[in-house]
Amino acid sequence: MSFPSVSSFRAPSARLALAVAAGFVLPPSAAAQSPLDAVVVTATRSDTPVERTLADVTVVDAQAIRDAGASTLPELLRSAGGIEISQNGGAGSVSGVFLRGARTSQTLVLIDGIRIENPASGGGLTEFLPLSAIDRIEIVRAPASSLYGSAAVGGVVQIFTRRPAGDGIVPFASAGFGSRGTRQLQAGVSGRQGDTGFSLSLSQEATDGFDATLPGSPDRQADRDGNRVGVLTASLTHRLSADWRLGANLLVSDGRVEYDDAFSTPETAKMDYRSAAVSAFVTGRLSSQWESTFRVGNSSIDYSFAAFTFAPRTDSRTVAWENLVEAGGSRWQFGLETVEQKIAGEGMTVGAFVYARDERDTDSAFAGWERDFGAHLLRASVRHDRIEAVGSETSGSLGWGWRVSPQWLLRAGWGSAFRAPTFDDLYNPWSPNPTLRPERSIGVELAAEWRRGSDLFKATAFSNRIRDAIELDAFYTAQNLEVARVRGLTLEGRRSVGDFAFRASVTFQDPQAERTDSLTGITTDSDLARRARRHATLGASWRHGPWRLGADAIAQGERVDTTGARMAGYAFVDLWGSYRLDRRWQLFGRLGNVADREYETASGYRAAPRALFVGVRYEGR
Repeated sequence: MSFPSVSSFRAPSARLALAVAAGFVLPPSAAAQSPLDAVVVTATRSDTPVERTLADVTVVDAQAIRDAGASTLPELLRSAGGIEISQNGGAGSVSGVFLRGARTSQTLVLIDGIRIENPASGGGLTEFLPLSAIDRIEIVRAPASSLYGSAAVGGVVQIFTRRPAGDGIVPFASAGFGSRGTRQLQAGVSGRQGDTGFSLSLSQEATDGFDATLPGSPDRQADRDGNRVGVLTASLTHRLSADWRLGANLLVSDGRVEYDDAFSTPETAKMDYRSAAVSAFVTGRLSSQWESTFRVGNSSIDYSFAAFTFAPRTDSRTVAWENLVEAGGSRWQFGLETVEQKIAGEGMTVGAFVYARDERDTDSAFAGWERDFGAHLLRASVRHDRIEAVGSETSGSLGWGWRVSPQWLLRAGWGSAFRAPTFDDLYNPWSPNPTLRPERSIGVELAAEWRRGSDLFKATAFSNRIRDAIELDAFYTAQNLEVARVRGLTLEGRRSVGDFAFRASVTFQDPQAERTDSLTGITTDSDLARRARRHATLGASWRHGPWRLGADAIAQGERVDTTGARMAGYAFVDLWGSYRLDRRWQLFGRLGNVADREYETASGYRAAPRALFVGVRYEGR
């Protein structure tokens, strides 16, 4: 397995890469601190200490989400490292998330354990999920179909909504205002009464936006593209006994976004959207060694356009039974899951042209095993998915970790994954291809991790090869045309020094597609669209008394777009800070893109210019 040359990281990215490297060799902090991300769920489908996950995991906690100010979810994910994004404008605009070089539809998005995706086109449409709805994010970078099934080729992003906190009734609220008419309002309550915990939050966000398209873009419209969205989140938990509890979670976002394209006018280029996820669970112990969880949920993504008649309504309904048994010195995991996906609405099941099929079921069974052998940890998992009208897929994973010392862990992993063709690929009324095969991938990684308290150094070499990648041909028909492969190396560090905390991530990768000409049989390599050979993040924060100040830098190298146009590399810096007036009140602010750098993540679309956002937050604890 070969990797891109580190020396090829050119300016301005080179300067950032040097700063990243400097972060790795800062002297260790005088006193170790407990890591904020000690236990995660997504990497194994059960509560697991992060050092035992044998996976490349990042946690974005509530404080980091608050520090992000008026940023979008894709922008926040990018700052976590190892992730690239594309955006056709500002908040609410069409966005892409590329996890280890895998495209948006190859990354699974979960909300409180329930998959949220568009069955028609694929992907979780993260642009529809405002940060005000989110309390915590777990990111797993690795093939994960052996745990979650279709779409987890590049990895999994799981979003957690606000959980009950504190005893009694605890109110909270915030208000913020910023550049170009940006405003945010949020209010809610959270708390616990006896055995019952609850949380309820309402928020409203809006912005007048900015002129997103560049001169010469085929989608050029000389206007500002605004966005407004209202969000409701709620959760409820109740302890039935010492061993059993139940709960429910709800997220609903409803908004309107303005956009630019070649087929609309500034007056008609508007889209209404709604995304929702509701889930309920009961969990407890059937015996001292057997924990069981039953979960049901439904997610939906609906949208409609003012410029033309197209109003999809989508649903994904999940029923899952998960079990964890500790016996014979091993930890056993097994379960069943079924997902029912449906599409409806104008342009899909209503109108002159309709899809050949409007629903399909996926029935799945999965199992896992892990065991310690002295300083070694072994983990294996396997899953079988039967997808109606598509076929059956079996995926698996193997992981090994060696605790060389209390601080050092060496690990290796192998995993297979797949992505089933979407309803658009198979059944659209204009150019369907019902013979499509699922995309299939094999991924491997080698990693070395050093941890001491909150300090971390991690080096991860990875390779992912995706066969039967689905792309549109010259007649806009989906075909199994190519092989995509991404090989790379990610270096990540986190270090505390007194009142300062530093974090950094830099990725060197080689994202390539193999295409074979159907006439000549000649195979050629080309760059995967919108993925750079180098990208990096660097963050620094200072905390002293009531003050918290920080800076985040993002850099990405040159890329090619889907049209073949080349986009130049870029680097920019965001600043943020807060001041706590007392135990309940806090002032905060963020200055994004400080130098007002103009750059593109999608050809013809400028990224967000410099923006100031300030506000006040109340927490009634």
